[in-house]
Amino acid sequence: MPTTAELANDLAAAVDGPEIFAVFQPQVSLQSGSIVAAESLCRWTHPHHGDIDPDTMIGIAERTGAIHALGRRMLDEAFEELAQWRASGREWAVAVNVSPAQFEDESFTRHVAAEFTRRECPPGSLVLELPATAASAERPGLLPQLKLLRERGVELSLSGYGEGESSRDLLRRLPLAEVKLPGALVRAAEGEALASLREEVEAAHAHGVRVVAEGIETLTHLDAAVRVGSDRAQGFLIRHPDSEIVFPGTSAAT
Repeated sequence: MPTTAELANDLAAAVDGPEIFAVFQPQVSLQSGSIVAAESLCRWTHPHHGDIDPDTMIGIAERTGAIHALGRRMLDEAFEELAQWRASGREWAVAVNVSPAQFEDESFTRHVAAEFTRRECPPGSLVLELPATAASAERPGLLPQLKLLRERGVELSLSGYGEGESSRDLLRRLPLAEVKLPGALVRAAEGEALASLREEVEAAHAHGVRVVAEGIETLTHLDAAVRVGSDRAQGFLIRHPDSEIVFPGTSAAT
């Protein structure tokens, strides 16, 4: 197995090359059954070590600062994919995972806003997804940047919603358009757990925030997502992530 230092050097060299690429996993509306968005996921196929675990890759990128170049690369790929979808008449949104570390460089926010405007993206067509664990920490300058992006039409999503006590506080503090329920919570949603998760969903809806259920792998999981009141679903049952995914023709929905 390669050492972390070796992977760090290799990642820095790979950021602009074909080893790094995006795959996309669709989300469907639980109201219409139509595909409405797709999440962009970063992947790294090392020439000697094969597929590198995404969490390992992102952890190294955050520690070494490579997250800034990597993040912009993924953002640019998402914009290109979004343009292709729209050129073919598919009015979907694209979601991109971002690290709070990226906001430490304020030029990132300016870059996102400028590209969103330059490419004439419709409001809500780009969603930036932040992890709840990191967003709950006090980060000077983060909130004004998030508010600026929201004002420009970029939507903000919070992953890991419902896992910690701070989830509802983040609903009040952050300019969110969306929260995502972890697959583990959805898959365990029975009895009291289902009622508790439904309360979290209702709290999000009370703030005007839509809810996406992640990790949907079976029809039972999908049923749980519907029963707790989720607006959208995402997971292997719907489709595995793919870099060359061809979606069936659908129309936009909630």
